[in-house]
Amino acid sequence: MSTVETRRTFTPEQIAQFQGQGYLVLDNVLTPEQITELSDRFDPLFNTQFETGIYPDEWYGRPGLSQPNATRQMSGMWRCDRTVANYALSGEIARLNATLMGWDGGRYGLDACWIKPPDAPEVTFHRNNTYASVIDPPSMVTCWIALSDCTHAAGTLEIVPGSHRWDCSDQVRFLHAPKDDYRAPLFAAAQEAGVASPETMPVELSPGSAVFLHGDLWHGSGRNQTDSQTRRSFAVSTLPMDAKFQPLGVGTGFIFNRYRRMGNLEMHESYFPVLWSADGYRTPFLKDYCQEALAIS
Repeated sequence: MSTVETRRTFTPEQIAQFQGQGYLVLDNVLTPEQITELSDRFDPLFNTQFETGIYPDEWYGRPGLSQPNATRQMSGMWRCDRTVANYALSGEIARLNATLMGWDGGRYGLDACWIKPPDAPEVTFHRNNTYASVIDPPSMVTCWIALSDCTHAAGTLEIVPGSHRWDCSDQVRFLHAPKDDYRAPLFAAAQEAGVASPETMPVELSPGSAVFLHGDLWHGSGRNQTDSQTRRSFAVSTLPMDAKFQPLGVGTGFIFNRYRRMGNLEMHESYFPVLWSADGYRTPFLKDYCQEALAIS
């Protein structure tokens, strides 16, 4: 497995941009070899070839069952495939995520691939933290990595810089192929926050580059308007190391709640392993389960 040999650090200016704007672009997070290694695992997974025998948490766009232009999405992939786990459970990605948030450590939250073929429909604007309100604190940060040329025409990610600071509400909703304007939740939130004309910004990325997203940043994506380009991406979301569950019945988060232990608010490391901490701790089973995709020198 080809690895990135240098330890990335953020400048004070980069951290300030992330905190002020809610996003940060970082080039060359993955090498071309790593992109191929990761992407090559997707087709087998979508064809029910799970290396570990464990099914994913979410699975949309199944071959032979969905429309040809349906967006394919799968999450919880680290349990299905140990090559994917090398990236989803990367201590280096978790370190980068946690550093931007000012955390002393980070644990696994979610992983997901998104594959948008030509004419794939929109993805509704949303905030990631809305889907994690069952967690205390309900806060996560996402490293969204381009595995292909992610252009505006191909339906790349769209964000609203600074929207993570809005005082507004949100609700859990189905994100795929909305019947109404995919920006409708964004417009409603902007009105509530007193923002007259929210401006969306496409995040155009070359393969291997990444954008880091604050969990409260509003984002979505438009239709893939190309005839031949398939947009591929892989996302890793990190929770604070000290995160725990809210009391039973508080908040929403259907994937997270699957791994709740009754009578205990702890997020068990079997399901939400600690991936990086400033004191060097990392959940022990990871050493045998997967490798570090991004070498830490």
